[in-house]
Amino acid sequence: MLLRSIELKDNAEVATLIRTSLEEFGLDKPGTAYCDPQLDNLSAYYAHLDRAAYFVAEESGEIVGSGGFAPISENIAELQKLYVSSNQRGKGISSQLLKIIFAEAKKEGYQKLYLETANELSSAVAVYEHFGFERLEKPLPNEAGHTAMDIWMLKSL
Repeated sequence: MLLRSIELKDNAEVATLIRTSLEEFGLDKPGTAYCDPQLDNLSAYYAHLDRAAYFVAEESGEIVGSGGFAPISENIAELQKLYVSSNQRGKGISSQLLKIIFAEAKKEGYQKLYLETANELSSAVAVYEHFGFERLEKPLPNEAGHTAMDIWMLKSL
């Protein structure tokens, strides 16, 4: 499997992966990444953000996972849009993506990584807890916040 930065050619496939994953869990609604205006052009979106990155996991020419981070404050980045294809889950792809995200966010000077998720994504929550994310009582102030999310977590890098 190849882990690399997102490229222009990946935009449509990544947007489809994210939308399909959210539809699978009934999260294809406002207040989730499903409705983000930048979803169809993530390569440009992350390329124009300072101290941010977005990665894809590619297997045999197919994108099987993706995820990235962007700033919400000087010291805290948000883990964003981490998704793995339904037929590829359980193979460690999210773990590999998380490890590269942790390393790159730390290189960018972040001390903590924040995320927003939903109860419907219980297997993802278990992965986050395995990697040391702890639940918060409420979301952190965040312009990109997704109002339909009901779990907020934070991890020290």
